[in-house]
Amino acid sequence: MPLTVRHRATGLVAGLLALALGLTACGGGDSDTGSGGATRAVVDATGATVRVPARPQRVVALTETDLDSALALGVQPVGVTNGRFAKDVPGYLKSKLTGRYTVVGDLGTPVLEKVAEARPDLILAGFIPDGKVIEQLKKITPATVLTTKMAEDWKATFTRTADILGKQAEGRDVLAAYDKHVADVKGKLGGNAGAAISIVRWNATGPSYMLKDAFSSLVVRDLGFERPKGQLTPAGFSPSDALSLENLKILDGDWMFLGTLNPDAAAALKDAEKIPAFKDLPVVRAGHVVNVDGAIWTSRGGPAAASTVLDDIAKALAK
Repeated sequence: MPLTVRHRATGLVAGLLALALGLTACGGGDSDTGSGGATRAVVDATGATVRVPARPQRVVALTETDLDSALALGVQPVGVTNGRFAKDVPGYLKSKLTGRYTVVGDLGTPVLEKVAEARPDLILAGFIPDGKVIEQLKKITPATVLTTKMAEDWKATFTRTADILGKQAEGRDVLAAYDKHVADVKGKLGGNAGAAISIVRWNATGPSYMLKDAFSSLVVRDLGFERPKGQLTPAGFSPSDALSLENLKILDGDWMFLGTLNPDAAAALKDAEKIPAFKDLPVVRAGHVVNVDGAIWTSRGGPAAASTVLDDIAKALAK
């Protein structure tokens, strides 16, 4: 999701920016960059070179993917955003936040003055297409880095983030642990190996399926599963457009992993479960629908989210 910035008052924002910049310039305490203010050059998701602290001490993560990646690398951010369509940090990540942190806004709409109040020396900014927003964030710290390309797999984003944080070795270890987890689950699938897995996000306006290169789709692919033929197009990294009742057959598969993101969507799903077009799907009749956390399965994520997807699949399908 592209990010925008909300701000309440120009004077307040300017004052907080001045305060944040002043604290950074003074150094010392939590705002110190670590190794005497030393910096190094990294390449962001756009190919631009950005100088970042050699040892960042106060990291702000503006997306759930940035937060997931930072935590997996042993970094406790001082600023985070709420989850997608939520008013809190995603539960699977909140439990891993052990340090003091500030919520600096919602996913997609960080509040500029709250970001400044967190006094970051590094901002992991996800994907922001608006150069003016980047300009504003860079006034808080020049070390504002776009970590994410919209059209790339989660491992590439994670590897880039590990480099930005100076945690390359730790990043390799995390991906090696993921590969081992994949192998462990794959070895327990028995007769479910190679099954066609339908991945569905139920919205208030109806169901969508995750396109073949979306986050959870890639985890499913790593396990050697197929996707239902109707879910192989169009290509992409996001959910499909909402389906009409006439097209619910596209959701069929050997197994369906189904999630929602908000109460309205959950209510819509409850109503849909009474509709013959849904109840009569072979996957539903077989009892092969698995309810999962839509914030993990149908959004972007990092190592913790990928591990949860693997655990959900193992719980449902391992023999």
